[in-house]
Amino acid sequence: MLDKIKKMIKKDDTTAKTEDTVDMSYLENSAEAVGYDNRELQWNVYKTVLQYIPDDSSILDFGCGRGDLYAMHKAEYGELNYAGVDFNEPLINAGKKIYTEISDNLILSDWFKLPTNLAPRDWCVSIGSNNLRYDANTKLNDFDYTIKTIDVMYKHATQGIVILLTSGKLVNGLISHDAGKLLNWCQKKYGNTILDHSVSESGFCLIIKKI
Repeated sequence: MLDKIKKMIKKDDTTAKTEDTVDMSYLENSAEAVGYDNRELQWNVYKTVLQYIPDDSSILDFGCGRGDLYAMHKAEYGELNYAGVDFNEPLINAGKKIYTEISDNLILSDWFKLPTNLAPRDWCVSIGSNNLRYDANTKLNDFDYTIKTIDVMYKHATQGIVILLTSGKLVNGLISHDAGKLLNWCQKKYGNTILDHSVSESGFCLIIKKI
């Protein structure tokens, strides 16, 4: 799992380019386009997060990329009431093309500016999307950016949130999150918080249950 956490959010620079300059088959089909060495590794990381979420729950995916979490869940567990948000336009458009059944639920947006009419889901997840900073806000430090994300996720969930974060000595520009500081903040503000550091020596899951 150590290598999984380190590799899972290593974005390829091509994902930031426009669709005119990117091989669309790569964006639509490659696990590497969304930060994984292969599909098996990608699926295993998703399973790590899904283990905390009850069956038949609906999900809002923060930093969804193409919406591959939906495809994995459908293949492994069955249909899923799913929506995802990401501000990477080429990946969102790739997802809309390959997952036509959820096209309307793949939202191109900054997750701090979600549509006001977006229905909440049972659970909100963020699978590595807070381990690199893609925003241009130099005034917001990494901790404040993360807790701001947690606040938005909590607002849009009816049952709880799961966020997968990196920690420790890391490479490739990954953020080393202070697990204890985040746990204390979440417990003080939201109460029912669990921190699972067993997933990896270099990562942890933060789970907040609303009910």
